Amino acid sequence: MNSRRTAGIVYNPTISGAEDLVTELTQRLGLADGALVCSVDDLERMNQDRLDVDLLITVGGDGTILRAVGIAAPHEVSILGINMGHMGFMTELRAEDAADSLGRYLANDLWVEERAMLQAQVLESDGATTDKVWHALNEAVVGSNAVARMARIQVSIDETPLTVYRADSVIVATATGSTGYALSVGGPILHPQSKDILLKPVAAHLGLTSGLVLPATSKVELTVVSDAPAMLSVDGHSDVHLSEGASVRVQASPYVARFLRAHEPSHHYALLMQRLGLGPGDSTPRAIV
Repeated sequence: MNSRRTAGIVYNPTISGAEDLVTELTQRLGLADGALVCSVDDLERMNQDRLDVDLLITVGGDGTILRAVGIAAPHEVSILGINMGHMGFMTELRAEDAADSLGRYLANDLWVEERAMLQAQVLESDGATTDKVWHALNEAVVGSNAVARMARIQVSIDETPLTVYRADSVIVATATGSTGYALSVGGPILHPQSKDILLKPVAAHLGLTSGLVLPATSKVELTVVSDAPAMLSVDGHSDVHLSEGASVRVQASPYVARFLRAHEPSHHYALLMQRLGLGPGDSTPRAIV
């Protein structure tokens, strides 16, 4: 890359120390007044038609990335995550390394990892389709919104009935989401660059309890067939109440999430073990440039 990347910074204001780190990064990068530097809440409120940056630096954790990617992905803007959260599966840099490392990420022609996303749309019980479409990097979840109350969710794949789950909820996840909620309920881990779709019930009562890995072209429809209050949750931060008979159609999104990387792709395995606490997992990226 012959020119320096233009960058904006988005941060989670609820994390202690995040704003102080943003101030330091802004000074280190020499960002001018008027540059994109804001909280993730403000970024979502802006609802921008365009992003005038090449790179969106997120200061927070995976949750901050999940919210920022909804703005960045449609504009094909890459994300560089700085971890100030707990797990940081999607982040690239530790907070203590960020200030000294950022210059390299802005100047070098590093590689961009692309990750599949999902889109979800609600179909009302009368067959009407809502205009709103949600795009998810992790997952779309349909289930009961009452504690300790089971939902009945009919699932079809490519218009072919699969089963009726009696469960707390049903997860439809991306490969990225396979290390999130789906992993906590016993789902398999997919390679982050896989485009496959994961279907996994949560606390299913009898019947099919295993996760299913579906082709990227699959269209999954989840229909609420019980009168218990139900909800669609997208990436854990967008919640939609569903009436009895309503369906949620989930399929591959036309957008992909882009992450700027300096380490070899195979570093994913060491990082995964380190994040899960299953091994020493050398978390120091091995440069490929």
